[in-house]
Amino acid sequence: FHPKSTDMASGVKIDASCKNAYDMLHNKHQHSYIIFKISDDDTTIIVDKVGEKGAPYAEFVEEIKRANEGGKQCRYAAVDVEVAVQRQGTDGASKLNKIIFVQFCPDDAPVRRRMLYASSVRALKATLGLESLMQVQASDLSDLDEKAIKHELMTHQRV
Repeated sequence: FHPKSTDMASGVKIDASCKNAYDMLHNKHQHSYIIFKISDDDTTIIVDKVGEKGAPYAEFVEEIKRANEGGKQCRYAAVDVEVAVQRQGTDGASKLNKIIFVQFCPDDAPVRRRMLYASSVRALKATLGLESLMQVQASDLSDLDEKAIKHELMTHQRV
Protein backbone atom coordinates (compact mmCIF):
# COMPACT_ATOMS: atom_id res chain seq x y z
CA PHE A 1 0.00 0.00 0.00
CA HIS A 2 1.40 3.34 -1.03
CA PRO A 3 -0.43 6.25 0.60
CA LYS A 4 1.40 8.72 -1.65
CA SER A 5 0.00 7.90 -5.06
CA THR A 6 0.64 11.41 -6.32
CA ASP A 7 4.05 12.03 -7.81
CA MET A 8 5.43 15.19 -6.25
CA ALA A 9 7.63 15.79 -9.27
CA SER A 10 4.77 16.02 -11.72
CA GLY A 11 1.70 16.25 -9.51
CA VAL A 12 0.07 13.50 -11.57
CA LYS A 13 -2.20 11.14 -9.63
CA ILE A 14 -2.65 7.46 -10.36
CA ASP A 15 -6.28 6.47 -10.79
CA ALA A 16 -7.39 3.45 -8.75
CA SER A 17 -8.46 1.70 -11.96
CA CYS A 18 -4.76 1.34 -12.86
CA LYS A 19 -4.09 -0.76 -9.76
CA ASN A 20 -7.23 -2.84 -10.33
CA ALA A 21 -6.34 -3.53 -13.95
CA TYR A 22 -2.74 -4.40 -13.09
CA ASP A 23 -4.01 -6.76 -10.41
CA MET A 24 -6.14 -8.50 -13.02
CA LEU A 25 -3.12 -8.84 -15.29
CA HIS A 26 -0.47 -9.75 -12.72
CA ASN A 27 -2.34 -11.86 -10.18
CA LYS A 28 -5.39 -13.15 -12.03
CA HIS A 29 -3.97 -13.30 -15.58
CA GLN A 30 -7.22 -11.89 -16.97
CA HIS A 31 -5.53 -9.39 -19.29
CA SER A 32 -2.71 -9.74 -21.77
CA TYR A 33 -1.73 -6.08 -21.66
CA ILE A 34 -2.75 -2.74 -20.20
CA ILE A 35 -2.03 0.58 -21.84
CA PHE A 36 -2.01 3.57 -19.51
CA LYS A 37 -2.13 7.23 -20.44
CA ILE A 38 -2.03 10.56 -18.71
CA SER A 39 -5.47 12.17 -18.91
CA ASP A 40 -5.98 15.04 -21.32
CA ASP A 41 -6.00 17.54 -18.46
CA ASP A 42 -2.58 16.22 -17.33
CA THR A 43 -3.76 15.37 -13.82
CA THR A 44 -4.18 11.60 -13.67
CA ILE A 45 -2.76 8.38 -15.07
CA ILE A 46 -5.71 6.30 -16.29
CA VAL A 47 -6.27 3.02 -18.11
CA ASP A 48 -6.43 3.64 -21.85
CA LYS A 49 -6.92 0.11 -23.16
CA VAL A 50 -6.95 -3.42 -21.81
CA GLY A 51 -6.09 -6.49 -23.87
CA GLU A 52 -8.30 -9.55 -23.51
CA LYS A 53 -6.73 -12.61 -21.97
CA GLY A 54 -4.75 -14.43 -24.65
CA ALA A 55 -4.60 -11.47 -27.03
CA PRO A 56 -1.43 -11.66 -29.15
CA TYR A 57 1.50 -9.32 -28.60
CA ALA A 58 0.92 -7.95 -32.10
CA GLU A 59 -2.44 -6.58 -30.94
CA PHE A 60 -0.70 -4.61 -28.21
CA VAL A 61 1.66 -3.05 -30.78
CA GLU A 62 -1.33 -2.26 -32.98
CA GLU A 63 -3.07 -0.49 -30.09
CA ILE A 64 0.05 1.55 -29.31
CA LYS A 65 0.20 2.49 -32.97
CA ARG A 66 -3.44 3.55 -32.93
CA ALA A 67 -3.04 5.56 -29.71
CA ASN A 68 0.06 7.19 -31.10
CA GLU A 69 -1.83 9.44 -33.53
CA GLY A 70 0.98 9.88 -36.01
CA GLY A 71 3.85 9.98 -33.57
CA LYS A 72 2.43 12.51 -31.14
CA GLN A 73 1.28 10.51 -28.12
CA CYS A 74 3.14 8.86 -25.26
CA ARG A 75 1.88 5.83 -23.35
CA TYR A 76 2.86 3.46 -20.58
CA ALA A 77 2.03 -0.22 -20.73
CA ALA A 78 2.33 -3.46 -18.83
CA VAL A 79 2.46 -6.43 -21.17
CA ASP A 80 2.36 -10.12 -20.35
CA VAL A 81 4.87 -11.77 -22.68
CA GLU A 82 5.19 -15.51 -23.08
CA VAL A 83 8.69 -16.85 -23.61
CA ALA A 84 9.90 -20.37 -24.11
CA VAL A 85 12.78 -21.20 -21.80
CA GLN A 86 15.15 -24.07 -22.32
CA ARG A 87 15.98 -25.29 -18.85
CA GLN A 88 19.30 -26.97 -18.32
CA GLY A 89 19.05 -30.71 -17.88
CA THR A 90 15.60 -30.97 -19.42
CA ASP A 91 14.49 -31.94 -22.90
CA GLY A 92 11.64 -29.59 -23.58
CA ALA A 93 11.33 -25.87 -23.36
CA SER A 94 8.93 -24.62 -20.76
CA LYS A 95 6.74 -21.62 -21.34
CA LEU A 96 7.13 -18.76 -18.99
CA ASN A 97 5.10 -15.58 -18.66
CA LYS A 98 6.93 -12.39 -17.85
CA ILE A 99 5.42 -8.95 -17.51
CA ILE A 100 7.34 -6.08 -19.02
CA PHE A 101 6.83 -2.39 -18.44
CA VAL A 102 6.86 -0.20 -21.52
CA GLN A 103 7.34 3.54 -21.63
CA PHE A 104 6.50 4.67 -25.15
CA CYS A 105 7.36 8.25 -26.05
CA PRO A 106 7.86 9.02 -29.73
CA ASP A 107 10.44 11.66 -30.61
CA ASP A 108 7.74 13.74 -32.30
CA ALA A 109 5.57 13.95 -29.20
CA PRO A 110 5.41 17.48 -27.77
CA VAL A 111 8.28 18.11 -25.36
CA ARG A 112 5.85 18.97 -22.57
CA ARG A 113 4.10 15.59 -22.90
CA ARG A 114 7.39 13.73 -23.01
CA MET A 115 8.58 15.51 -19.88
CA LEU A 116 5.29 14.83 -18.11
CA TYR A 117 5.49 11.13 -18.93
CA ALA A 118 9.14 11.01 -17.90
CA SER A 119 8.47 12.70 -14.57
CA SER A 120 5.36 10.65 -13.75
CA VAL A 121 6.68 7.18 -14.47
CA ARG A 122 8.18 6.67 -11.02
CA ALA A 123 4.85 7.19 -9.28
CA LEU A 124 3.11 4.69 -11.54
CA LYS A 125 5.83 2.08 -11.05
CA ALA A 126 5.84 2.62 -7.28
CA THR A 127 2.05 2.49 -6.99
CA LEU A 128 1.75 -0.71 -9.02
CA GLY A 129 4.98 -2.27 -7.77
CA LEU A 130 6.60 -2.45 -11.20
CA GLU A 131 10.19 -1.71 -10.24
CA SER A 132 11.33 -5.30 -10.67
CA LEU A 133 9.92 -5.67 -14.19
CA MET A 134 12.04 -5.48 -17.30
CA GLN A 135 11.73 -1.93 -18.59
CA VAL A 136 11.41 -1.11 -22.25
CA GLN A 137 11.98 2.50 -23.29
CA ALA A 138 10.51 2.92 -26.74
CA SER A 139 10.51 5.98 -28.97
CA ASP A 140 9.50 4.08 -32.08
CA LEU A 141 7.25 1.11 -32.85
CA SER A 142 10.32 -0.83 -33.96
CA ASP A 143 11.53 -0.64 -30.33
CA LEU A 144 8.57 -2.86 -29.47
CA ASP A 145 9.65 -5.68 -31.76
CA GLU A 146 8.38 -8.90 -30.24
CA LYS A 147 11.42 -11.00 -31.13
CA ALA A 148 13.85 -8.46 -29.72
CA ILE A 149 11.88 -8.12 -26.50
CA LYS A 150 11.59 -11.89 -26.06
CA HIS A 151 15.31 -12.22 -26.69
CA GLU A 152 15.96 -9.57 -24.07
CA LEU A 153 13.68 -11.34 -21.60
CA MET A 154 15.49 -14.62 -22.19
CA THR A 155 18.85 -12.96 -21.64
CA HIS A 156 17.65 -11.56 -18.32
CA GLN A 157 16.04 -14.82 -17.31
CA ARG A 158 17.91 -16.64 -14.59
CA VAL A 159 17.06 -20.28 -15.04
